[in-house]
Amino acid sequence: MTDPAPLPGWSPKKPPPSGDSEPAPKPRRFWWRFLLAGFIIIIISAGATAFGVLHYVDSIAEALGHNHKLHNKLEKALAHLDTGAPENILILGSDKRAGEEFEEDPGRSDTTILLRIDPNQGRISVMSIPRDLKVEIPEFGTEKFNAAYSDGGPKLTLQVVKELTGLPISHVVNVDFLGFVRAVDAIGCVYTDVDRRYYHSNEGLPASEQYSEINIQPGYQLLCGKKALEYVRYRHTDTDIVRSARQQSFISNARGQVSLNDLLFDQSRLLDIFTEYTTSDISDAKELLEVLKLAVAARGASIDQVHFPAELGPSFVYASEEAIHATVKEFLGETGSESNGFPERSKKSKQKKGARSKGGKSKAKNKVKVEKPIVESAPPGSDELVPAAEAGEAEAKVVARKVGGGFPVFYATRLPSGAGYQESDSYEHIQDPRVYHLKDPDNNRHPAYRMVAEYQPEYETNYFGIQGIQGWSDPPILDNPSETRTIHGREYEIFVDGETVKMVAWHRGEDTYWVSNSLQQSLTNDQMLGIARSAHVILPKRKKQKQRGKNR
Repeated sequence: MTDPAPLPGWSPKKPPPSGDSEPAPKPRRFWWRFLLAGFIIIIISAGATAFGVLHYVDSIAEALGHNHKLHNKLEKALAHLDTGAPENILILGSDKRAGEEFEEDPGRSDTTILLRIDPNQGRISVMSIPRDLKVEIPEFGTEKFNAAYSDGGPKLTLQVVKELTGLPISHVVNVDFLGFVRAVDAIGCVYTDVDRRYYHSNEGLPASEQYSEINIQPGYQLLCGKKALEYVRYRHTDTDIVRSARQQSFISNARGQVSLNDLLFDQSRLLDIFTEYTTSDISDAKELLEVLKLAVAARGASIDQVHFPAELGPSFVYASEEAIHATVKEFLGETGSESNGFPERSKKSKQKKGARSKGGKSKAKNKVKVEKPIVESAPPGSDELVPAAEAGEAEAKVVARKVGGGFPVFYATRLPSGAGYQESDSYEHIQDPRVYHLKDPDNNRHPAYRMVAEYQPEYETNYFGIQGIQGWSDPPILDNPSETRTIHGREYEIFVDGETVKMVAWHRGEDTYWVSNSLQQSLTNDQMLGIARSAHVILPKRKKQKQRGKNR
């Protein structure tokens, strides 16, 4: 068989240096910003029967009386579309409790998500607007985007979003995130493909250097309550752009695992969460029913994560009018020509030869590193992948020694130029590769491993990974592949997000493996498939059982 044609290309405020002079303030509710936003998306976009929606709509609408004030304030600025037409919904994350007045203190917000439901295309799009984006705010001048909410609440934010994108907005959902950890637990938590090690401890640090603690290992896993909150809100060493990408990825995972039918089993609890922590322009049953009907029409659609075209600056995040215009077209589903079963995608800027970021790791005398083989520079070629068998085999041998027999270990033999595997680091509690056990929804334990690779194509470190799970052939992340393709006898499941290949998976019996793109989706389509196709396998030797008793 010949090869197919190449693919186109969240803890209190940080104390001052002098230490705390007052009792610690109450936690700001906006730290819950993203999780409830994701929950709302699940509610309005998950598959459901028409009967379930009609059975539930009256009880919800009756509890939405507190929405009338916001409805009246925003009505003239919102688009009123024909029934069944695609709708754009603006989701705001703030610390303003539902029903509170906005005039004196609008509160604070640092998350803005645009959601589009388009049943005509069978498409749901999600796009985050960076909080630090440089914008012009009417009557206030040049400021960061999140200042619009502090300056004028949802109404002013809506105005800025409309001017920025040119999009008509049908509804606004304003979210207070306090207590949403309970809601994440209520929906059964979310299986998430964690890209790298997230760790910080304040133990032994002076007050001036303390910030929110986090302790999450890399690899596919079930994130519940507090862990999920820590994951989606983390920003200390990440940029605004990376955090937005992580949030969108979590939304996509959550939506793919929870249906509205599941949520209906606990109506009272869900209704309390929905009405206590949200405010929107939707104030009666008719409006709510129209949105839910639209969601039902788009049931089964995957979520396309559209990444805002932002560039980092010293004080702001920047985006040109031309780049925003092109991204809005992608959000609307108006771009992306098909080629060989994949949307066309332009290549990223040329990688720096041999660049390898250490991720801004803290230095300490007791720090222990294990150096990994470094991948050589790339020769001319379409995918810019280079031989990396030595580095990959070293990873695989570590896994094989730990997992024992019966679990074949796949590793990549080609990687992007300048890439390398994350270094083990006792100070930051990093152990790469990670070998662990994972529980499926039936509570069965499966051996698993994650190899974390890192490289720096431009200004920030990107993390992508090779994942393996023994004896679980259908984890939720593998639902609904965009395409299945057989190459040289191996069947690959290929997952496309917008115009980008975000994951390539394959199986060996009941065992499952995949290559994950970075949160920034910086690997080209050619590189993603090339890494997967390069995978070689080590068959671990079964451990000999100790002989019982004396030899006869």
